[in-house]
This record gives sequence, C-alpha cells and structure tokens, in this order.
Amino acid sequence: MKSKILILFAVLIVILTQNTTAKERKVYGKITTFGTIAVNKASIVVKSTNDEIVTDSTGYFSLTCDEKDKLTISANGFYQEKISLKNVAPGDSVNIDLRLRKGKKNFEYATGYGHISEKNLTYAIEHLEAGPDYSAYRNIFEILEGRFSGVSVSGNTINIRGTSTISGGPTPALLVVDGTIVDYNVFANIPPTQVQSIDVLKGAAASARYGSRGMGGVVIVKTKSGN
Repeated sequence: MKSKILILFAVLIVILTQNTTAKERKVYGKITTFGTIAVNKASIVVKSTNDEIVTDSTGYFSLTCDEKDKLTISANGFYQEKISLKNVAPGDSVNIDLRLRKGKKNFEYATGYGHISEKNLTYAIEHLEAGPDYSAYRNIFEILEGRFSGVSVSGNTINIRGTSTISGGPTPALLVVDGTIVDYNVFANIPPTQVQSIDVLKGAAASARYGSRGMGGVVIVKTKSGN
C-alpha cells in the first residue's frame, strides 16, 4: 500500500512539473536610438535565466526564452528599458528605441563603448535639437503633402506612392508618433508647432521595422515634447 502511494505521488509530481514548465519562444528585434540609428553591443538580459546577449553592428538580436519572459535592454550612456513579452504578439519583432541620457559624459560613454559612432551621434543630436520649422503650416497634413513627394491625404487616409496590397489597391500608411502607433484622429491633432521631425518609410525600410503592418508605408513623427 505504501509503495502504491509513493508511486502515485511521483506521478503527480511529474504531471505538475510538466504543466508548470513555461513554453519557449524565439524572440528577435532591433535596438535603435533617435528613431533610426542602430545601437551596437546593447545588452539584452532575460529575466528568467539571467542570460545576456548583445546586439550586432546593425542593432539586431535574437534569443530564445520563456513565452511571457521579461527583457531588460541597456547600453552605456542610455536610459534602460524593460519590456514584458506577454505584451508582444508571437511573430512580432521587439523594436526598442533607447533614449540618450543628457550630459557630455553620457555622450562619451555611448561613443567610447562603441554603441554608436561619434559622427552619427553628433548628427542625431543636432538634428533633434535644431529640427525644421513647421510653424508656417496650418496642420500636419500640409507638412506631409508640402514636403514629402508621393504622400497624399484623402479623407481619413494617408497614402504613400509605391505601396500597395497584394491585390494592388492602396494601403493606408501606418502612423507612429513618438514610438507609438496611433490612429488617424490622434495624428490629425498634432500641432505643427510641436513637430520635431518627420520620416516617411516604405518598402524594405518599412517592413524591416514594422513587418506586415508597414505594407502601406510608415509615417514616423517625433514631437518636441516626446509625449
């Protein structure tokens, strides 16, 4: 009788262990700064195992971890970022844009540790701080149509020439403001005076960062408040 109880207990332990074992998933993505500049040798630490990998010279990385794991992304001179994979759909890439800390020391850390070249970082800072003046435009759509050839606004849709669906019809552009995908109404309410920079992506550049969601091209806006 005692041996039967022990066997049953062992079987229950095996079943419970199997049920509580987390599922693994393959995770890939890219770490950038100032929206588009790749961060080399950025650290990605997996919470469940404390394993660490680093990005390559193009900012890309791939790893295997628990299905709902958490990642901590850091690089010298930049603010640390944390992400929970339960908020990332399977198949979606993890794209993180690190913010540079203020101060000369952090500039030196970022370049000295080889995360980004001094030339690229200097250009990015100057571009972000100076930026073009959009105050003469009445709304953000005038900026798009006035300064970006091939971008048109019709009704509640923004189209970028050279993009289409599989059937050949036009596909609305994906709208991203300060790193967040937004709908048309949110985008429409951005005052031109608050626009810091605008980038228009299509083709390989759009799909590399946003996958199938960028099929119609991507309009990326950074505001002066970053908010």
